[in-house]
Amino acid sequence: EEGMADESHTILLVQYNVQLGSRCYHDFEGRSLALDYLLGIYEKELKRLNPGSKSITYDIADVHGYLDQLSDVACLEFDSSLGAYVPRRKPWLKDQLIKHLQQQAEEDGE
Repeated sequence: EEGMADESHTILLVQYNVQLGSRCYHDFEGRSLALDYLLGIYEKELKRLNPGSKSITYDIADVHGYLDQLSDVACLEFDSSLGAYVPRRKPWLKDQLIKHLQQQAEEDGE
């Protein structure tokens, strides 16, 4: 993935449900920020569904399940070698989330 750095400009496209009005986009200076945002919206949903819980735990399968129930989620990532944005679909995002969480766990363990 030449030209694809973690800090490539990334546009996250989300459609939360079947209503077209639930479509939105968010742009980030890097992939890791976009992935953090995706995890954040999942965590907000967990808090909404479990209002009495003081702490909520989840694993990657839970996050993947959340992505699957969204009507659509994808991203566009800038590739400097192409001078263009490369589209990324849900399976790629799932894979990147696994890598992202593993990296965070390694950093926390240091």
